[in-house]
Amino acid sequence: MSEKWVRKTLTAELLSDAHFGSGSGGDGIDALIARDRYDRPVIWASHLEGVLRDAQRRLKGDEEAKAFFGKAGGQQQSAIFTSLYTEDSKNPERHVWRSTARASFDNRAPKDEALRVVEYVPKGTQFVGKVELPESQLEALERLVKEVDGLGSGRSSGSGRVKLSLSDRDPAPASNSGVTPSDREAAAPTGRLVLLLKNCDPLCITATATPDNLIPSLAFIPGRTLLGALAAWLIKEESRDVASLLTSGKVAVSDALPLPSAPPNLEDMNLEEMEVLPAPLSLQSEKPKGSADELPWWAQQSTPKKRLDALLASEASTSKEKLKRPEDDLFLFRANEAEAWEPFRPARRVRLRNGRPDPKQEDASLFAIEQIVEETHFFAELQGPVEELNRLAKKLGPVLEGRRWLRVGRAGAPVEVVRLAWVGERPEAKLEETMLLTLTSDLLVRDEFLRWRTSLDEKSLKELLGDDVQLVNQTQNQLQDETRIHGFNGTARLWRMPAAAIRRGSVFKISGSGIAKLAERVTQNNWLGERTHEGFGRFRLDAALPGVTNEIGKSNSPSPVPDVDEEAIAAETKSWFAKHESLASSGSGSERKPSLSQWNDLVGDIERGDAGALTRRLIPTTAGGRSWEHPIAKEILVKLEKVPEDERKLYARFFVRWLRAEMRKNKEEKR
Repeated sequence: MSEKWVRKTLTAELLSDAHFGSGSGGDGIDALIARDRYDRPVIWASHLEGVLRDAQRRLKGDEEAKAFFGKAGGQQQSAIFTSLYTEDSKNPERHVWRSTARASFDNRAPKDEALRVVEYVPKGTQFVGKVELPESQLEALERLVKEVDGLGSGRSSGSGRVKLSLSDRDPAPASNSGVTPSDREAAAPTGRLVLLLKNCDPLCITATATPDNLIPSLAFIPGRTLLGALAAWLIKEESRDVASLLTSGKVAVSDALPLPSAPPNLEDMNLEEMEVLPAPLSLQSEKPKGSADELPWWAQQSTPKKRLDALLASEASTSKEKLKRPEDDLFLFRANEAEAWEPFRPARRVRLRNGRPDPKQEDASLFAIEQIVEETHFFAELQGPVEELNRLAKKLGPVLEGRRWLRVGRAGAPVEVVRLAWVGERPEAKLEETMLLTLTSDLLVRDEFLRWRTSLDEKSLKELLGDDVQLVNQTQNQLQDETRIHGFNGTARLWRMPAAAIRRGSVFKISGSGIAKLAERVTQNNWLGERTHEGFGRFRLDAALPGVTNEIGKSNSPSPVPDVDEEAIAAETKSWFAKHESLASSGSGSERKPSLSQWNDLVGDIERGDAGALTRRLIPTTAGGRSWEHPIAKEILVKLEKVPEDERKLYARFFVRWLRAEMRKNKEEKR
């Protein structure tokens, strides 16, 4: 009998300012806080688990900590934690702390080279996450939550004091979008089950078996990964006979392809009509032309990419246009046939981590992980005989109803089912004399010597599709590519043997009487090549592919002001400083000027959105603020007051950078 699982809400309220390091710096700050896809502070699950593990070591010893949180060699941690996110405004208040070492024991003068600027989350901020674990471990977790009183760096000096608490989750979470057991049972089972998934935390699908200090991630969830996650869940629930439906190939699992970050009316969309596919290799973009501008290419104003159908472009033009293939992470989406295809790229971020590959290693090694950002939606299908698929769905009930999570990717990120639908057979495509066969997933196929094929020519295409199918022209070298397939066997704890495949998105223009047989294979889910139950070898037939379109960046994560605008602001503030370089010299007597720390405080107040940041300095009421009455300093304050409010923080930040650089230069010259 499988064990009962519970899901709890974990809340963290900051009792003091906290710094959750991101491992990166910028904007004049040495240490920034970690942020989610909406640019809000976040406490990563890995940090929370590490602090709880340390608490368990203190209470019960190292062996008990390994029993609860897992250990190397295959014992996986039972509890699944999400990161803790804040639901405050998208631009929450932040505090900037500065510290420096003193010149000597008996000299409190600060050492300029030791100045450190750190970004902090202010006290009172609340973070919320969830944890799913066996009910038998709930009491132990409640004890650990009471034991933890600090998170982030500087806990020993009073930073990051926190109040952690566990509570029952909402009975009907909004992310489930109304999927209930009754809805699932009311739908008549068919041979196709469509799933809409969402990752609750950043997700890394390792793209290579030999990563260096950067671990790259695929932009989608391969079918073999999703199949493994479903099978592992069933095995853990003591349903090995049902898991064998997946591993033996009786039920096939497609790749889970991402959707745009915010598809309109996602809950009202018809899952049967929704389509998402990797960008065909024929959807190419014009190569950027050279520019004689003084700015470097990366600082110039970027324009949306114009994408052309390379097949149509080559037929319509005798001259060879310089076109660039689509990126590996470019996808196309449309809600139904009446709407136009929308190109998009799922948002991915790189996160810096510390780790010790060797437990005896004294210092931690720095490495980076590329991750698909949290709350990305994915579209996947399960296919098979109606009886077998219905049997599988019943055993997966808690997962399909959103009551349990799947563990997917590196470190087992939680992924939940948002919506599901039983759908009928695919509608037959309108056939013409010539059709375009597009691979919607990687194709594994061998030659007569059992070697993996990395391209298809006229002969090999006929061997795969039949003698009654011909290749119309010889553009296959331009419209197909190869890729490497890697995988990991979680049961054996070993990497799978790598394979070579023909990459998804490859396009072939075909003709002949065999097109009708191919169309029939599509409706029957009879795919090409090997390991089709893992999502390989899927294809579609079209009379025409997406043509001219402009790429839109809806799904990309929020980005700062473009570099070209920052360059202009930097140049303008440089001209301000050039007229008032005397601000960088040390003042004396009646010529008292604001110090560098006072300028930094001004920048911090403006970035925090303090409405009175400039007013308090233009009309000082304290003795410490009298230095702002200096005529040149007051002139700079007036200039900042005239700048548009949304750009004011950039102007202040860049001006102080020029000022700080000149002050340091003056100090070096005096030495």
